[in-house]
Amino acid sequence: MKRSPKRHLPSLVTSLNLLAGFLSVIHSIHEDYVMAAWLIVIASVMDVLDGKVARLVKSSSEFGVELDSLADVSSFGFAPAILIYKAYFEPWGAAGVLISFLPLVFGGIRLARFNSQLADIHEKDNFFKGLPIPSSAISLAAFVMFEFSLFGGITHKEILVGITVLVSALMVSKIRYDAMPNFSFKKQQDAIKLLIMIITTPFLILFPAKLIFPAMM
Repeated sequence: MKRSPKRHLPSLVTSLNLLAGFLSVIHSIHEDYVMAAWLIVIASVMDVLDGKVARLVKSSSEFGVELDSLADVSSFGFAPAILIYKAYFEPWGAAGVLISFLPLVFGGIRLARFNSQLADIHEKDNFFKGLPIPSSAISLAAFVMFEFSLFGGITHKEILVGITVLVSALMVSKIRYDAMPNFSFKKQQDAIKLLIMIITTPFLILFPAKLIFPAMM
């Protein structure tokens, strides 16, 4: 029986994730740091969509899992590492290289652990162990957008050092993080979360550069 071309759609979306990460690196090299940061955010949208598309077309495979991990380490490990190095830490020499390398190496460890231990995500309890690598990348990218939006450029390198070390450590921690929310109106906590999302979403849409970073924190 001939297999449907639809089975390739998830891999196509994953490839768009990879493309966004690659373009982010190019923009970082050319010192267009805000666009580089936005491309990391776009990559994260593609990362969410590829799983949803896979479920929609009922196409999942070990190949897809491996491709997704390769795209993630590129878009959410390598791209933000290059972004913060070029925008902030290049003048610091070897220390700047080491600080910028942290999101890449710990992100790679996070993904390797996720792939090798199925217990890393507990579907029944709906949580992840360790900060997901896209959340780490968005935190760093959002800080860049926040700085350029409010201050017009680079002003708080020391704060970014702390954020970089923190998100890198959280990726390999055993702290539990909620997976995609599955709201139940029977629970007061879920109702409060939903209310907060409804209130904050319009502001995030109107002022994304200023509000994504505070929202991530």
